[in-house]
Order: sequence, then C-alpha cells, then structure tokens
Amino acid sequence: MKKIFLSLIVLSFIGCNSNDDDVQTNNQASIIGKWYIEKAEVYKSSNQQTQTSISTDCQKKSTHEFKQANMTSISFAQTGNTCVQTDVVTRNYTFDKPNMKFWFEDEVDYPYFVTQLAQNDMVMEDRTEDIDGDGIKDIIRRFYKKIN
Repeated sequence: MKKIFLSLIVLSFIGCNSNDDDVQTNNQASIIGKWYIEKAEVYKSSNQQTQTSISTDCQKKSTHEFKQANMTSISFAQTGNTCVQTDVVTRNYTFDKPNMKFWFEDEVDYPYFVTQLAQNDMVMEDRTEDIDGDGIKDIIRRFYKKIN
C-alpha cells in the first residue's frame, strides 16, 4: 500500500512539473522574429469548404520580420525559371497579446487574429474579405514558420 501511495505522489509531482514547463514555453512565444508562410487555407462560406495552398520554394523566400513596433515584408515571385524579389514594405503595427489581435497602423477596424502562437509556429486569421462574393466574410488562415 505504501508503494502505491508513494508512486502516486511521484507521478503527481512529475505531472505538475510538465504543466509548469508548458505554461512557461507559451509565455515565451512571441511574434517578434522573421517568419515565412508555409501554407494558407481559405474557408469559403458559400460552399463551406476549405481550399489549401502550399507555398512554393520561391514563395517561402518571402519573409515577414516582426520587430517591436513595425514589420518588414520582403516579397519574392517566380519570373520564368527565376525567383526574384518583387517588393519590400515596412509598416507599423499593434499586437494586443491578451486578445491575440494584430492590426496595422490606422487599420484598427481590420484586425488579424492570432489563433496559435508557439516558439516556431504561428497561425493568423484574416476575417475581413469576402473571397467567394456571397456577402459573408470568409476566413483566410496563414500558417507561419519562424526562421530565427
């Protein structure tokens, strides 16, 4: 009986310690850093289906670097057989971490929602566009991977 009781106590401590580690890891997750979009999903309300597109190697060269107050996006596109840089844009942003909302300066009415944020993965949703033209806003999910 003592062995069973002792085993339960040891398992309880192990369980508690792993939960504490998970909370600490989640608290350390940040949007600060350089990210690329691994894939995107578009949920269309008209047919209630999700369309997935996987980023090509060229598209994965496009990065979004979040700094403390601004984000720099560098875009690449395929031109013939060559992947070329097409644009560089820096914009100020606000990230409301308690509500997991992100928006660009002067666009508070058009927020993005961070639905997942881990050390190396982030999912951001755009709920502002009617992709299929049915009068209902659709959901665009972008799945980011952290580079550094």
